[in-house]
Amino acid sequence: MANIAREVIWPPDADIVVRVVFLHVGQGESAIVLISDSGTYRALLIDINLDGERGGIDVPRLMSALLEDEDGRLGAFVNTHPHGDHLSGILELSDAVRIDEVWHSGHKPGRKHSDHYGNLQEVIGRVRDAGGSEVKLKGSRTPTVIGEAECYVLAPAEYVVDDIEGESDDDRERRVHEQCAVLKFGIGSKWIMVTGDAERDAWEKHITEYHRERLQAVVLDAPHHGSRTFFHYDETDEPYLDALKAISPTYVVISAPRSDESEWGHPHDDAVERYVEVVGSNDNVLHTGEKRHSFICDIYRDGQYAVQSDGGDLVHEYGIEGEDDGEKEHGRTTPAVVGTRVDERPMGRLTAWTSLG
Repeated sequence: MANIAREVIWPPDADIVVRVVFLHVGQGESAIVLISDSGTYRALLIDINLDGERGGIDVPRLMSALLEDEDGRLGAFVNTHPHGDHLSGILELSDAVRIDEVWHSGHKPGRKHSDHYGNLQEVIGRVRDAGGSEVKLKGSRTPTVIGEAECYVLAPAEYVVDDIEGESDDDRERRVHEQCAVLKFGIGSKWIMVTGDAERDAWEKHITEYHRERLQAVVLDAPHHGSRTFFHYDETDEPYLDALKAISPTYVVISAPRSDESEWGHPHDDAVERYVEVVGSNDNVLHTGEKRHSFICDIYRDGQYAVQSDGGDLVHEYGIEGEDDGEKEHGRTTPAVVGTRVDERPMGRLTAWTSLG
């Protein structure tokens, strides 16, 4: 029986040093990071969400299939912040695979998200009992080496965590996005940035000035599901564009359902327009909810990169309760290349993929 997760997600080319797969999970976010290490790949999962109503992927089932040949071991579960749309399914994930480490922002949310936070704490306990470890993320100017790649933790700043610790439930709720973890993975000058729900406060007050020379990334995960809160405090103020200009992405991936499916209207049209202005093309702003696609972003050992769509294969195979209203005619489709490396040398399995549009 075919293992579609393995076929679609596991890198087919040993020259791939970092692969990040942004999954379609409805109104939420989840991304798989695979990093070359000692002849294989170390797997991380950043955030998790289960949303069958919007055709999302059953992430625990997918991860179980993906890690089948790795004895079901996940190197780390990484939580950018303890909100439900970034933690829904964490207990099921812990049941499906063995988690070696849990990385998290160190923030304790208000009562609205206490159940999800409690689930995260339960999983941390399970990981410790199994001999694993808990890592509280702290922003640093120095990258951490993981296998053949590096990881920058750009947020949260330790002093922000300390400030929030003494606040009321309401204030914690208001400021949780200010303390959201922001990470980027890559080598040399090529990086993929994962931002969770970091809003304007986080970028303007804490991240951009401190990390300006470290912000560049070829692929940006649009903060807060493509919300305008990356740029605005309200709809009347002048947009904050300093962070986006410093990142200067070539591609932007938006993890969100279609705006008519989202309670908050994600992604916001004005935010999408700003991304298009920076990357220079509508084709380089990739929206998971538009066609129920997931997006695969690779960085190669020689510093080149590629970005592809899965063509909807993962939702078709692992959609919750079999939901799949992406644009498939029948059965599986071949993934579509939406971007290529600078050179034109053969790309292995990718040579069979067709161009979008």
